[in-house]
Amino acid sequence: MLKATPTSYFQQGFTLLEIMLVLVLIGMASVGVMMAMPQHTNEKESVDWQAQRFSTLLQFAEDEALISGKELALVFKDNTYRFAAYDYETKKWLALESEQIGEIIEIPESMRFEYTLLGSVWDEIETQDDDVFIDEEYLVQIDGDEDEVKSLEPQVFIMSSGEVTPFRVMFVEADTGPDKRKSLLEVSMSGAITNPESDEQ
Repeated sequence: MLKATPTSYFQQGFTLLEIMLVLVLIGMASVGVMMAMPQHTNEKESVDWQAQRFSTLLQFAEDEALISGKELALVFKDNTYRFAAYDYETKKWLALESEQIGEIIEIPESMRFEYTLLGSVWDEIETQDDDVFIDEEYLVQIDGDEDEVKSLEPQVFIMSSGEVTPFRVMFVEADTGPDKRKSLLEVSMSGAITNPESDEQ
């Protein structure tokens, strides 16, 4: 009678951490490719390029929040946007320090962007005082100290749990003519980024 010889069992597949690290590396590579592309091949393509860059940076920030466990956010101001990270010690939203994402991203004068927050659980927050992440005390300088670091005021939250404040952002040429180009992106609560206009075609 033949006896079955004991076999060793080896772990197969990849762990969640390994998969997440690969996603981060892919995100970093994507950012590098996007930054290497010519920023303005012509005025007609610049809107699409800016929208693609925004999508790439946002995806990288989502991966960063998921891997690092940090709460990140998007801050829109005038014709610029930037990413921020929440500091639990100071209870402030501070500028995210990342070589891949950079600091303040400024939109060219030839275009503008508009954002709209969509219905979500964040609608329940009626004032900044009700928000666990925003304390009014930290939004002003204390005792006239000009060197006091003020907290940024984000509009979009990118949580370490994978949830994102649902919103839309549209990049549009500043030209008032009827043929001005625009590019619309929509971000769901799961962080998925889609282009509603291309889906309709």
